[in-house]
Amino acid sequence: MARADHLPDFKFSWITLSHYSHPYGDILWHLFWGVVVGVSIVFAIIAKDFLFLVISFLALIFFFHPIFYEPSELRIKIEKSGVGLNEKFYPWDNFNGFEIFHNGERDIIFFIPKHHFHSNLDLPLEDYIDVNELRSTLRQFLNEYVNAISVFDHFYRRIFK
Repeated sequence: MARADHLPDFKFSWITLSHYSHPYGDILWHLFWGVVVGVSIVFAIIAKDFLFLVISFLALIFFFHPIFYEPSELRIKIEKSGVGLNEKFYPWDNFNGFEIFHNGERDIIFFIPKHHFHSNLDLPLEDYIDVNELRSTLRQFLNEYVNAISVFDHFYRRIFK
């Protein structure tokens, strides 16, 4: 943390939702997964495969139950010592760098972990957050990357805007 000793204290904080929209309102989403799960259930009954039938029913619940796509509230805090997300805190030493990208609706800040075994941290930004000020502040702690985000993460954040 010696890099931050000379910097003045700062704090960016905001409360947002994990996503604003979701694909589950789309009729094609329901149709596609309804057919896939329906065929799986019929196949499990015909094949008399009880375990596959149970897995198919679990898939039915996961794909269509509203609790699994409810947006959750995120309390985000970025300060001199690191990043806070709800009750968890991540010091700057956990990250290699960051990237800020736009997913079509809003900006997302994506923190790239130092170790491949740690999960990525992506935080949606609100409109009232000055992206350029945040970017210049984060550059004092981390490297800024361009196109470092995996295709899967890009796809996930395009769906869950």
